[in-house]
Amino acid sequence: MKRTIHTKQLAILSVIIAFNVALSYVIKIPVPATNGFVNLVEAGIFLAAILGGARSGLIVGGLSGLLLDLLAGYPQWMIFSLVIHGLEGLIVGYFGYQRRPISQAVGLIIGSIIMIIGYVLAGAFLYNWTAGFASIIGNVAQSVMGLIVAIILVPVFKNVPQVDLKI
Repeated sequence: MKRTIHTKQLAILSVIIAFNVALSYVIKIPVPATNGFVNLVEAGIFLAAILGGARSGLIVGGLSGLLLDLLAGYPQWMIFSLVIHGLEGLIVGYFGYQRRPISQAVGLIIGSIIMIIGYVLAGAFLYNWTAGFASIIGNVAQSVMGLIVAIILVPVFKNVPQVDLKI
């Protein structure tokens, strides 16, 4: 059975992307060593992936990362963020959508590790290995903050029947 993409789901994902970018733009901590910043972008990615699955996580992750970097003045990171956060959302959604909490935890951990390693490699590519490794602590903190926000919001959104994030 083929699932069609409905306007309602796209609208909800668009709102999550917009909210995610706005929240992450307002709450950001600069990291001078990498010319980047720590933010709450993982919260929206984790939320969309767990509630909507791999495809929703991919869309929200990739577009949130890309748009945030573009609007925040870090265009050198845009393509890296598109790929890294998109892959992160895909993995979290694959393991976490409609699964038990242990499977969700595995997805969140693997997705976070992908994001952390991805930014180490991107930082090394853009600057040097020192800058890449300097990003680890900030990205771990970013994942933990996103995880906390998602853990609080997932049960809330699960109880709202009008919110269907599955594409």
